[in-house]
Amino acid sequence: MVETSNIVIGWRPSSVSGWGVYCQNLLCQLIQKERNPILYLAPHQMDIHPNELALLKPVLQKQMHLEEILRKVGRLDFEAPVLHALRNDFIPSLEEQAAFGSKNIGVTFFESTAISSEGLNRARSYDLIVTGSTWNKNVLESHGLTNVVNVFQGVDVNTFYPRPRGKKFMDRFTMFSGGKLEYRKSQDVVVSAFKKFHEKHPQTLLVFAWDNQWSRIAHTIENSSYTLGKPGLSAEGVLLIDDWLKVNGLPDDSYVNLGVLPNKSLPDYISNCDMALFPNRCEPGTNLVAMEVMAMGLPAVIAANTGQLDLISENRCYPLLIQDPVKPYPPYDKVDGWKEPDIDEVLRSMEEIFLNRDDAVARGKIAAEFMKKFSWSIQVDHLISEIDALYED
Repeated sequence: MVETSNIVIGWRPSSVSGWGVYCQNLLCQLIQKERNPILYLAPHQMDIHPNELALLKPVLQKQMHLEEILRKVGRLDFEAPVLHALRNDFIPSLEEQAAFGSKNIGVTFFESTAISSEGLNRARSYDLIVTGSTWNKNVLESHGLTNVVNVFQGVDVNTFYPRPRGKKFMDRFTMFSGGKLEYRKSQDVVVSAFKKFHEKHPQTLLVFAWDNQWSRIAHTIENSSYTLGKPGLSAEGVLLIDDWLKVNGLPDDSYVNLGVLPNKSLPDYISNCDMALFPNRCEPGTNLVAMEVMAMGLPAVIAANTGQLDLISENRCYPLLIQDPVKPYPPYDKVDGWKEPDIDEVLRSMEEIFLNRDDAVARGKIAAEFMKKFSWSIQVDHLISEIDALYED
């Protein structure tokens, strides 16, 4: 098999977004595998371990030079494969990308199942389309695309691994919820279920990381029938989630808002929790935060739909199986495969974990073992093999 010595990545590394964490880990893995990653877009809010920063230093130095060239010439051409980030309906098209390679690979995690004929033509212009879930891959193949492979996101198993329950909230039964605030990720369901659970078990605490840099998407939460309104914005553009929770009846001492937290800091809080809750209506990938939680052995309640189906089974989590189709809403006019969770089933799963801790711990251990095959090293090896195959005669 032909090996490609350079691989270009066309999106920004960051410690506070799914795409950004993907890029950070992809860069580190490619360096360790001697594949010489090339980056031309500047990092955004990147806060990583010092040893990783040292590893990335040469790539980041070259990035500044390439960014300057890009500003002058408008487009970069490489004699190497280029990975391009694609949004819903395969936007942007290849001719609109800032870089062009000897092979061009589109990487996509799409929520909307509205795929136009123009979008299909855009997809076919790429040498390969890489999806992040079996659900995404199946949707594309049902539209007749043949240049599609699936490569899962990974987990940093050196950061997210089982450890003893921390002492930060020892007197509280603590739930963790993560993912940027929006209707798709169902924080409205979390709030509603937690409120009812807290009324029965007042010692319960909700610890969450819901910051969302895109307020337009965050405000889709007002589509919910479970919660009232949407969070406002501060003068600095920060979501006022605490105020929204108070409007929806959560006592001040019932939750901890982690705010904007770098990925490397999440384990310090996850390890202080007893369970996690992901009643998400849709995940185009496998749900990176759920993967990290499972890798740490935390019992997790996860909705059995879309990309999350790649993670779940009854012996390694608490799958939410009672679901109805989701109705389209702006900006999503086609949501095939999205599912509306059942609040009573959510509450039953929470109660089961609360009352039967031994079984919950056992499922968590099975989940942690299962997640080892999702290490970034294994997943990047898979991606590299797909890239190399494009260069075979």
